Amino acid sequence: MSCNIKKYSDNLFLITLPPVAPGFENFIGVWLYKADITFIVDVGTSSTADALLGALGKAGVERLDYIFLTHIHVDHAGAIGEIADHFPDTPVVCHKDGMPHLADPGRLWEGTKKALGRIADAYGPVKPVPPDRLIDALLLDNCPVIPVMTPGHSIHHISYVYNDYLFAGEAGGVYYLLPSGRGYMRPATPPKFFYDLALESIDTLISKSPGKICYGHLGLKENAVIMLKEHKKQLYLWENIIRNEMSKFKDDDMISRCMKILLAKDPLLTGFFNMEKDMKEREKTFFSNSIKGFVDYIGLGAVTK
Repeated sequence: MSCNIKKYSDNLFLITLPPVAPGFENFIGVWLYKADITFIVDVGTSSTADALLGALGKAGVERLDYIFLTHIHVDHAGAIGEIADHFPDTPVVCHKDGMPHLADPGRLWEGTKKALGRIADAYGPVKPVPPDRLIDALLLDNCPVIPVMTPGHSIHHISYVYNDYLFAGEAGGVYYLLPSGRGYMRPATPPKFFYDLALESIDTLISKSPGKICYGHLGLKENAVIMLKEHKKQLYLWENIIRNEMSKFKDDDMISRCMKILLAKDPLLTGFFNMEKDMKEREKTFFSNSIKGFVDYIGLGAVTK
């Protein structure tokens, strides 16, 4: 299957990768900036690597100055081995703590299978990248793209700022504009989730005053600062609701109980009810993982007090 390429400006394009499973339509994106400097942000899964290469060819990309990775989760970095092979002179920029896992992705793949099960099989395993191709984002020289450390979604998450654009990965959650025209925003907070760091990361991004936010899942929104502030309020709401439910009783139904309450009380989630069945099923999986991230964080706090 082929990718969809959406042009946002003369230089900015969103490459939406083909679905790896039912319900994964319009879910995983790769950002392409093509001008005097040409780069991509994230590469998607190994199972869609050929489709991405085809899309880059269709977009007239013969070279890349940089490949930027927001983090090493396999829906963002799974195809890095194949893409790096195709562009052998292009540096792969990521968090220094992610570099060993890209050079030797065995543990990364095993952890992905444990966390995602059959979804991991749809994504496909990660092909290793030669260590000399990997560059610590904080050691970039003479690069106009500015890396911003944004731990929270993962400890090795980086966002990138270039001109008016913020390539946020999942530091601002996930956002979809549904065919109905209704928006849907959900926290991307799977275990291990770092709540305090996530809030600090959002504040850091707000301090950069970006104009437009480019989400890894999925699309571009104007008024980046407003979107980031809305997401921060959402994280406060989720923490309060989940903590309150955990204080009552913890049982096998707690995750589904939290999901039901969040869907009723979080106005940014109302688009869920406009989703098609397969998309809802996909979201339920990631929704549950996002709740589990809060549960683990809150539970750990209770243990360490």
